[in-house]
Amino acid sequence: MGYKRQARIVFLGGLHPAPANLAAHYAQKLGSEWMEARAAVLTGVSGEVAVLDDALLAWADLLVTLDGAALAARPPLCAGMQHRHYPFEPIPPVTDKAGWSELAARVRERVEGMIGGMRLLEKAAQSATTNDL
Repeated sequence: MGYKRQARIVFLGGLHPAPANLAAHYAQKLGSEWMEARAAVLTGVSGEVAVLDDALLAWADLLVTLDGAALAARPPLCAGMQHRHYPFEPIPPVTDKAGWSELAARVRERVEGMIGGMRLLEKAAQSATTNDL
């Protein structure tokens, strides 16, 4: 890893905890070399996910909102923090197995894209270091 530490990412769901949980899971499983991820939801969203608070915002380098409600409620960002919006809507009905499989595949694809971007940045940093020698 070409960076001093992993990027800290909070995936924020405003309508449902599933996209945030999926994104954090895939980030940890597939990209733990480059990122540390946590899932969060807005106050009032039920589920076994942390509610976004000031401590979580202070920890993060990047806040990724995952639906329109999360985007609309996005808090002010801390200094140096970045924001991205990757909407995963609509949330399929609980009984729609195909819909949930498709949602999981879309979330995984987006996280893999983030990891690919980090790999490219690392490669560019290594190349710049090599060229400076």
